[in-house]
Amino acid sequence: MIQYLQLVKHFDGPTMQAEVNQLLDDWWKEHYNKKNYEGGWSIIPLRAVGGNQENLFSIHSSANEALQYSDTPLLEQCPYLKKVLDFFECEKTSVRLMKLNAGAIIKEHADQDMSYEEGEVRFHIPIQTNDKVSFYIQDDKVPMKEGECWYLNLTLKHRVCNEGASDRIHLVVDCLVNDWVKKLFKEQYKVKKEIHEDEIVPRHTAEEKNRIIQQLRMMNTTIGNELADKMEAEL
Repeated sequence: MIQYLQLVKHFDGPTMQAEVNQLLDDWWKEHYNKKNYEGGWSIIPLRAVGGNQENLFSIHSSANEALQYSDTPLLEQCPYLKKVLDFFECEKTSVRLMKLNAGAIIKEHADQDMSYEEGEVRFHIPIQTNDKVSFYIQDDKVPMKEGECWYLNLTLKHRVCNEGASDRIHLVVDCLVNDWVKKLFKEQYKVKKEIHEDEIVPRHTAEEKNRIIQQLRMMNTTIGNELADKMEAEL
């Protein structure tokens, strides 16, 4: 199982920063899973279910194959980021800008069904970061720098801490695995770390799953309830 992988591809950090800096502060929305972090963690959806920029959810394809993702109007404000997305020659689902404020942390957690082996991958492209941002998968620190492109197996336990004086902003791209992705992972990488099954920390306890389900129910949205239904069926 792949734990993380850095692609050879590199994007232009200053150009991405310039586009993100011209976005309005009001467009950043607080991350919905408030028990998973402390400090500020916010999102701008660039591709979402129904193209709705108010839809902050990233619902994996395994949760509901009928969901239709499309670009939000905010992506039109970012022509270079559109070119970045064109690099990925596969079906893209959720695409978000994600900002972790200076001094904030994302607590250790794991995401469901988000791995190469399960058919869906998440790429992180740092737009703005600093040398005091620490991103761990299991106990491995992943040293992501501006403009790089990393695949992270987020079904594994992971956590983030921004101890720097500036916010960390990533472009986060969810994609479905196809032949292009398989070739990319086989031929176009600089760093690749694999992990054996006996090294994997269990993803969710029953208590953690129930807490996530409760949070989804409290939001009282169609998508949130559908995801909660799926998680309950797996208990």
